[in-house]
Amino acid sequence: MRNAIISEIYSHMKDNHQVYFLTGDLGFHVVENIHEDFPTRFINVGVAEQNLIGIAAGLALAGKKVYVYSIIPFITMRCYEQVRDDLCYHNLDVTLIGAGSGLSYGILGSTHFALEDIAILRPLPNLSIFSPADEKEATAGMQELRCYKSPVYIRVGKKNEPVVYQHTNNFKYGKASYLKKGNKIAIITTGTITSEVLIAADKLLKKNGIDSTVIDIHTIKPLDGETIITVAKNHDLIITVEEHGIIGGVGTAIIETLSDSAIFTPIYRIGTTDAFIHEVGTQEYLRKKLGLDGESIYQKIVQRYKDLS
Repeated sequence: MRNAIISEIYSHMKDNHQVYFLTGDLGFHVVENIHEDFPTRFINVGVAEQNLIGIAAGLALAGKKVYVYSIIPFITMRCYEQVRDDLCYHNLDVTLIGAGSGLSYGILGSTHFALEDIAILRPLPNLSIFSPADEKEATAGMQELRCYKSPVYIRVGKKNEPVVYQHTNNFKYGKASYLKKGNKIAIITTGTITSEVLIAADKLLKKNGIDSTVIDIHTIKPLDGETIITVAKNHDLIITVEEHGIIGGVGTAIIETLSDSAIFTPIYRIGTTDAFIHEVGTQEYLRKKLGLDGESIYQKIVQRYKDLS
């Protein structure tokens, strides 16, 4: 997924000499082609993320389209004030690419986990949030976002994510995608955890005869409230699954949307809990440990459905 996004940025820079790429001393083995072919428009700011955002803002104010790339905690938390005041307040054409969604950097520990980014960025005015499920969806989103003129945050995994989409012919930025249509239970998810959700949905059908609906919320902001409301009205239970904390994430956004519309379909959120994670390991290991693998998601949904029956 990350490589697919970098490839789209390279293509954009080749087509448009007003496009710049900034990074904070990382991306090697990923961005060499940009560095080599567009040296005057590639800026490595170093480990100085506040300055990184300030420079991006200056370039955007000068009429440039700017992509900024870093690991998620460094591009969101370390420079949150600059993102808020420099980019969002001025509604600038800067796209933030945050690598390592959720537990992608599991072996590097809690400092590199990205489990609060959606919660802190959702309230920022003018900022759109894109969370693709695989490289095909990431590519489709990047192509649409070429013409976008406001701040964007793109939340991506690391590499070698499972393929979710065979094609993205029906992709539309800002509009949720149906991966599967069923009844009774609707599972709403976002990002690379989508592949685990599809495993859970398959188990629900094969083991319990429950043909669930699965929806991919790739655009977290602006949220597709119309689809969420329609789904809530036509299902008995909504399950939200995200590789993010359950406080302030996609599940919270959906609850807000339905509450504002006075729709009270039961909702059960699956994500990480209100606690720091003190273990390290691969993403696969940590997902199993924290109940975010396909089997664990399946078991949680079955139990919740039984509790409500």
